[in-house]
Amino acid sequence: MQSWPEIRTWRRAQRELLLARRMAMTVAARTAIAARIERELLDVAASLPLACVGYYWPFKGETDLHPLVAQLIERGATAALPVVVEKQAPMIFRAWAPGQPLARGIWDIPIPADGPPVQPSLLLVPLLGFDGAGFRLGYGGGYYDRTLAALHEKPLTIGVGGAGGRLDTIHPQAHDIPMDRIVTEDGWLEPDAPMPDPPRESRAPASSPCQIADAPADYMGYIDAPTLANTLNELLMAERAGARAVAAIAKREAAWGEQALLQSVVHDEASCCAMLTRQIARLGATPSAQTGEFYHRLIAVDDYAQQLALLNRGQVWVVRKLLDVLPRVQDPELARDLRAMLDVHERNIAACAAVLTDDDRRP
Repeated sequence: MQSWPEIRTWRRAQRELLLARRMAMTVAARTAIAARIERELLDVAASLPLACVGYYWPFKGETDLHPLVAQLIERGATAALPVVVEKQAPMIFRAWAPGQPLARGIWDIPIPADGPPVQPSLLLVPLLGFDGAGFRLGYGGGYYDRTLAALHEKPLTIGVGGAGGRLDTIHPQAHDIPMDRIVTEDGWLEPDAPMPDPPRESRAPASSPCQIADAPADYMGYIDAPTLANTLNELLMAERAGARAVAAIAKREAAWGEQALLQSVVHDEASCCAMLTRQIARLGATPSAQTGEFYHRLIAVDDYAQQLALLNRGQVWVVRKLLDVLPRVQDPELARDLRAMLDVHERNIAACAAVLTDDDRRP
């Protein structure tokens, strides 16, 4: 790959793949990775500049650093969270400690409600992917690169993520700023001089004062029950709309030869409706009896290819909704069901897309 457009397309594909892998992990697996990374960071905490630790609120299955930061605060550090004040501009950091007010920032990520900007001396940066030179692959917004380039004093930067995100290279460009170090559950990567890996038997176990299971749900970033029930009802209405509309299309378009595909989609949508109804009831809420307006939009289209394309757009909306909510679901049973729902929709999206690209099957 030589041109920036080629690299940008490759990076987008890598992001999607790495994010899908991370989202497919169980909550227990992500928690175990976070505990191992916490041990790695605590092993070297005494030698790190802990005056002000900048970190992040976990999003889309990112490694949760709240327990670690709570311990660093106990050791005398202060903590700060990033705040996007303007899109496509450098972020600022505001001091924050557990119990202080939070507001909802971009993508609904919690941010400190107010306060002046502060300068982190240590910055823990989330990553999807990384390479041996210390360059990180994030979500593509460029916020950390802009921020690091704009800071008057560059903090020590540590990229944090899973070892499965290791790439041969991210094909860095002039605007990419490498991390000083990267830490995963497998240990440290320090691009210039790799940090020796301390013997595991000499390490203290992860500290217990602030275990993930004991922390309040809202502190950990988990979605509260009423909001979660509303989100599940949105999905339920969308799934009901899809099931009804595709069933109607299957009857109307019997001659097109894709009955098996359409019936499979109907079955999957109906199964998701049943699952969502059950999970909403488990939350103590009332499952919606309404059908989403997507139903009328879909059956109003006469052309079969356009119907499939619109159906896929609806399924992509569901996938995005699931990717947004899954990292904030605390209940293991619900998380398992929503991951299965995600898998079903990704499979059906691929099946419908394959039909749309097979021109020979169109009369």
